Amino acid sequence: MKVTLDTEAIKTISLFQSITGANVKDCSETEDEMYFVVSEGEYGLVVGKDGSKIKYAENVFKKSIKIFEYSPDLGQFVKNLIPEAQDISIKEQSIRVRIKPSDRAKVIGKGGSRVKVLAAFVARLHDVEDFKVL
Repeated sequence: MKVTLDTEAIKTISLFQSITGANVKDCSETEDEMYFVVSEGEYGLVVGKDGSKIKYAENVFKKSIKIFEYSPDLGQFVKNLIPEAQDISIKEQSIRVRIKPSDRAKVIGKGGSRVKVLAAFVARLHDVEDFKVL
């Protein structure tokens, strides 16, 4: 599945790329957070020395920003999205990620908002139809 972005998303990505110098593959936004998937190996470029670039970007967008590094390997990409994952099961177009009960709230987010964003990234960048966190 190809990533299709609206005009607002393109403007957001363009501004973020000019601030950080990183290549953004996809982005998503919730009420209080922004999520960006950057090209493989560019996580450090986004953060900047002592977190300077990411702090500046958070001030510009007035939201908390979460960064994920893309990987062409689906298993590694899911691990980049959910470092708390204990077990990742991939079968055809279906992914099951097992996490500790103590990490559930952090991974799933308020009202499931974070896990919805993660599922959208996996679907759009790796053409996965079914994504569940257990």
